[in-house]
Amino acid sequence: MSLDSIRIIVALIIGVLLVVQARRSTAGSRRQWALGLGAAAMVVVATANAIPAALTPLMVIGGGLVLIAVWLLWQAYQRGELEDRFERARRYLEAERRRYDEQDRGGSHDD
Repeated sequence: MSLDSIRIIVALIIGVLLVVQARRSTAGSRRQWALGLGAAAMVVVATANAIPAALTPLMVIGGGLVLIAVWLLWQAYQRGELEDRFERARRYLEAERRRYDEQDRGGSHDD
């Protein structure tokens, strides 16, 4: 399998994963737009790898879509649209920290 084929497959897989995440997001939110644009960027990257003659213009378009998607994610973060995700991550990290501390206290005393 050629390197271009691998790039195409990886870009399409990432694009599909981004579409799934976009569909889970609140309709019309900046997060949904960002994930949708990220998916579109991955399709453009896959197309650029499939058509070498159009590589440069398509990569410029794909790069622009990625930059817009990152900006929209930043906007979503600043406006609190991602707060539920960050809160879930905080709870998970706190639970892991407590579990680690409990294991550390009950660990080996052979030192």
